[in-house]
Amino acid sequence: MRTVIKNATVVTMNDARDILREATVCIEDGRIVDIFSTCSPGRALQRDGEPNDHTVEENVIDAQGDVLLPGLINAHTHLAMSLFRNYGNDVALKEWLEDYIWPLEAHLTREEIVAGAKLSILEMLRGGTTTFADMYMEEDAIAEAVTQMGIRALLCSAFTDGSVATRPGEVRRLAAYQTANGRIRMRLAPHAVYTCSPETLQKVKALGEKWGIGFHLHLAETREEDEQCRKTYGISPTMLLDRAGLLGPNTMLAHAVWLDDDDIACIAARGASCVYNPVSNMKLASGFMPLGKLRQAGVPIALGTDGPSSNNAQDMFREMLVGSLIQKGHSLDPTAANAHTMLWMATRGGARAIGQEKELGSIEIGKKADLILVDFRHVRHTPKPEDIEAALVYATSSDDVRLTMIDGIIRMQDGRFPGQNEEAICQEAERAWRTLHKQKGQRA
Repeated sequence: MRTVIKNATVVTMNDARDILREATVCIEDGRIVDIFSTCSPGRALQRDGEPNDHTVEENVIDAQGDVLLPGLINAHTHLAMSLFRNYGNDVALKEWLEDYIWPLEAHLTREEIVAGAKLSILEMLRGGTTTFADMYMEEDAIAEAVTQMGIRALLCSAFTDGSVATRPGEVRRLAAYQTANGRIRMRLAPHAVYTCSPETLQKVKALGEKWGIGFHLHLAETREEDEQCRKTYGISPTMLLDRAGLLGPNTMLAHAVWLDDDDIACIAARGASCVYNPVSNMKLASGFMPLGKLRQAGVPIALGTDGPSSNNAQDMFREMLVGSLIQKGHSLDPTAANAHTMLWMATRGGARAIGQEKELGSIEIGKKADLILVDFRHVRHTPKPEDIEAALVYATSSDDVRLTMIDGIIRMQDGRFPGQNEEAICQEAERAWRTLHKQKGQRA
């Protein structure tokens, strides 16, 4: 069957930055096969008129009044931590981890991790996220949730000094999911320099070389992390990772807040990507990513929410808005992190960071049909905006997403999730949270 989305305003996110009015996008076998517009044919399009093959059955979606976007890519999260949403608030990172999160995580079962992951996937599908990069333990359990719910994922097994001996078994199990499911890819995730000794970093590096896969790390999230690393090892966290051989084109560096000019130059020279997590960084009072300097140095930037405990949501539209505003406010420059930049980070930047830019991140012929429709008939979008990108970043809510498609398959439409029992998923997550609270001896 061919799926035809017609009458849409298409924000392609292609290199030419084409925005097509009254456009049609045709999809077959999970890929975009045709794009045309009677009003504004784009420079990268291959057909100007109606498709002439009428022998294939068509599923037609009328997108009049909607904006069609590439699916959003959440390049850094911890899915299962949706169980800890609204828990451990208004504290700094170290206290949040040591006094709230790690004690509860010690009790997490595989079943509870799956429950939290499914809850997060519902939230992401509802808000237009079609791909995510996760860092956690038991990633093979999260692969189970990904397989069942039809989303796309880069799953990254987290390593610390305490888990470096046991995690390779998880990686082998995860590799089996990657082989069986084309929507799943994998990397390794040495958690951070404050939880991984240089010896552990070297072991993870060797394991990555053995499997031929890249890395996903927390880097320089707080001033304390930077200061402690310099005190202990005499160099910055960035340089410690570089010494371990962990910086390269297949490396994603989450947060990247406390960087000096040498750190930025090193990251740029190695070709690593950084992931901007503005809401989490503000909530934990971690600081401001030097976004302008990183972009000026040519470092690719993706966008992430971080986990739904330190963020409280996995809303990429909110992330784009906050990410733009805090850069403007912090730099006193209204041109900083403009709307196109934020959209690029949430689409093309994410695709590049996870190594799938040839497949994802823009609406172009041959790419995967990971697409979302945003309802522009809302009062927030009245009068009809001339600057569509600005409207998407500064005025749009994730609630405005009315359709989420992955591999050409509709995974959310008008608030419903075909093939999924939303109520059962929420109830299971609620039970898991109550059990964890009881085990820790706290009052729910």
